[in-house]
Amino acid sequence: MKPDHESLPLLQRLHVRVFADPEVRAVLDAGFAQLALELESRPDPPHATCTVPIELFTGVGQDRITAASEDRVASGRHDRVRLCRLFLLRGGARMAAPERHCNSVQRLVSYRGSGSIHQGVPGGDPEGLGARTICSPGADDCDLARHWDIVPAGVWHYPEAAGGEGWATVTFHSATEGEIVDELWNEG
Repeated sequence: MKPDHESLPLLQRLHVRVFADPEVRAVLDAGFAQLALELESRPDPPHATCTVPIELFTGVGQDRITAASEDRVASGRHDRVRLCRLFLLRGGARMAAPERHCNSVQRLVSYRGSGSIHQGVPGGDPEGLGARTICSPGADDCDLARHWDIVPAGVWHYPEAAGGEGWATVTFHSATEGEIVDELWNEG
């Protein structure tokens, strides 16, 4: 879903960390390089993912997002940032099956390339998911609604990369790595 007014303060702070902090960019670039090597070594699935330390985004630094328990922007546990994953999808490919994060809000930003997030509605099934295109920002492009997407907890969704290069996204979850419940749609 398109970011709304309430989500913008948190997304603005995350956006600055992802795109303007050299330390964070170095970690993200290294992570995506590893994921690209992983994808080159196998034909399927068409995506690769890894976790990066959430401490890159939390803490007390000037531009850092406060720890989940101290986030003044957050009003509830689903507004917190407690897990960061990198996701790389081959150009022109889509995730094989829809997924949902049963207990976690997912906020994602297009880091490199572009694609669409196909997503349903709360309480819905994975049939007939609507698509929303997001793209990576240019040097002076700060229109967060074009670059970020939010998937509410329990909502079925899947990414689809535009043709050409792979699509790299940085995802932030409200659940920790140990808490998150990821579910893939199994039609049978």
